[in-house]
Amino acid sequence: MLEELKFLGLTDNEIKIYLFLLRNPASSGTQIRRETGVANSRVYASLDNLIKLGIVSFEINQKGKIYLAEDPRVIKDIFKKHVEKVEKVIPELRKMIGDNKSLTTSSMYKGFNGFKNAFYRSVEQSKKKETVLIIGFSNQAYKNEKLRYLLSDVNKKAAKKYNRFKMILDNKDNPFYKDRKFEGISEIRFMNKGFVSPAAINIFSDKVYFFLWDEEPYAFMIQNKNLALGFRNYFNFLWSISSRN
Repeated sequence: MLEELKFLGLTDNEIKIYLFLLRNPASSGTQIRRETGVANSRVYASLDNLIKLGIVSFEINQKGKIYLAEDPRVIKDIFKKHVEKVEKVIPELRKMIGDNKSLTTSSMYKGFNGFKNAFYRSVEQSKKKETVLIIGFSNQAYKNEKLRYLLSDVNKKAAKKYNRFKMILDNKDNPFYKDRKFEGISEIRFMNKGFVSPAAINIFSDKVYFFLWDEEPYAFMIQNKNLALGFRNYFNFLWSISSRN
């Protein structure tokens, strides 16, 4: 519980006090200090901060000041306010980057489940009716039935977004070609004999995905406008020297 509440920026002492007050409403500062073990010098400073955040309140009676924890649902409202503040400042922060600079983000996915999630994520990120450029797996990698089933399912989801594919493969004997031809949403070309691609590369928008099929599959995503443009040009070059037969 301590760790989960730290996202609000609360200290360990503040969390201990808040949890104590949830179980023991209407407690005095002395009771809080005694039961939580928080040092006397920190109890009231912590209470003041909790009151400012709005998750603790106080009353004054004949015995003095007593403290009460607010309904935990108020935490959701506080978090929402934090999100609203962040959303307001992000546009100004982005202006500081400058229009001539390209933002770069990256992600890595490991193991079959991570590999699978990367493929589904790429479909989610693509725009509706977008054409995705693909340098496909070589025949050797695609012989694995687990991979074959995954790609068929991913492409069904892409078809629902009316996505199209332009892809380059090693040869017509690649089972990947037969599956994609059956789906009817791909324009496919082939490289000359000897072309081997152990990784698949998907290029769309400002993103490039690398899918490496090995004993332990890996996937990498790099989001960078200039890099995506460079790979788009690379794909177009391969496309220009590839054949339809």
